[in-house]
Amino acid sequence: MRVTLALPLLAACPILISACAPSAPTGPEPAAAPAVPCEASFFENLKGEPIEVVDSIVTPLRVRVLGADDFVPRDFDPNRLTFTTAPDGTVSRIFCG
Repeated sequence: MRVTLALPLLAACPILISACAPSAPTGPEPAAAPAVPCEASFFENLKGEPIEVVDSIVTPLRVRVLGADDFVPRDFDPNRLTFTTAPDGTVSRIFCG
């Protein structure tokens, strides 16, 4: 009786194991977009300006604005331009990351 139950289970093992195999690649992975160097010094002239000027910036970089008392996350991204504000709502610091 045990032998008759074990045979169908053994026969099903290769099918179950093959379901866990990784799938075949579908083709070459797309090339990553070329990184744009972050040049925070280019925007130094915005220090002291109202933070609203950041909305008018045209750049291929991602832009992040942090308030005067905001927590600064540690997710460093060298291709992101970060502006911090002073308590009066003006740009106080500009850096990459």
